[in-house]
Amino acid sequence: MGLVFFGALLVTCAILLPTVIVPKAKQLPAHVSQSVTLTAQDATVLDNELLASGAVKAESNVPLQVDVKVQSSPPTNDETVTLVAAVRTTRTDQSGPDGTISGYVDRVSLDRKSAAPQSNPVPLTIHESSGVAEETPRTGFQYNFPLGVGRHEYPVYDSEAQLTAPAEYVDDDRVVEGVQLLHFQQRIDEINLQERLGDVASLEMPSRAWGTENTNTPVRMSLYYSVIRDLWVEPDTGMIVDQRQNLHRQLGNSEGFRVTSLQADLHFSDATVTKNAKEAARNKRLLFWGSIGAPGALGVVGVVMLGAGAYLGSRGRRSREKTDDSDQEPSADAKSKWNASSLGGPPTRT
Repeated sequence: MGLVFFGALLVTCAILLPTVIVPKAKQLPAHVSQSVTLTAQDATVLDNELLASGAVKAESNVPLQVDVKVQSSPPTNDETVTLVAAVRTTRTDQSGPDGTISGYVDRVSLDRKSAAPQSNPVPLTIHESSGVAEETPRTGFQYNFPLGVGRHEYPVYDSEAQLTAPAEYVDDDRVVEGVQLLHFQQRIDEINLQERLGDVASLEMPSRAWGTENTNTPVRMSLYYSVIRDLWVEPDTGMIVDQRQNLHRQLGNSEGFRVTSLQADLHFSDATVTKNAKEAARNKRLLFWGSIGAPGALGVVGVVMLGAGAYLGSRGRRSREKTDDSDQEPSADAKSKWNASSLGGPPTRT
């Protein structure tokens, strides 16, 4: 009876794991704390010292580092998780304020099942230069792809341009730490960010600073932006294991004048890629054992225990039936046959 009970329990668990428990687990975690680092060794940036002295010129061969720290924060519940990302770009050959290129804080709430951004509460972005929180409604994936990524394009949100553009599937040739990755690429051709975001995406300086005329007449140049973004994603978890961004920001006008404000081939550091791959592998194993491995093992063991319990139970019943039959009084027909036999009849005289 015990084997039957435990076998039924294991079979029930095998059914519940993939149908009830695992669907709850197949979603973004409620508690998130992740840090990633992107680096570039030969970037081009605006020379801040020259800018302060009244000249707009670019400086090349600058080592850059982008630090991104993502953490969950309220409001977070069973259905949504709110992520706050602090992003800071610095040049590593200078320290303190002189080394800071830019910084911003981004807040967005995601559906924990689909990883899609939610409109309530409204996403916000605070740029360090202004300190003002701006509403930045969005669509598309940003910090994580959905669980169960397929080999097709996905909409990806670009925080720099504050727009969503498709990331097309490229290949599945890359393996890191034993984890196969799907490669996606997003291309955003040059766009005028001032037209999209307003004067915050522009710079006004005297014409002599731009080198266009030798006067102090104020001239405002727009910020132009383009990027090629490659993403390598672990398909089961939707985790972005590696990322490379070849971005280009230029100050200029519609007549073709351009000064590079930032050009860099940024990519995750080797340590970040290794850490992300190991975390993705661990999460993938958890999903496997919750949806396939553990239910299958529990189901097999449960069926075996049910079969063993049923077999032992039937043997016990047959044994009791034989014992009961041996203890019964012989029937009248059996007695008459016994008496009529040479062994069972009355003794004979000799």
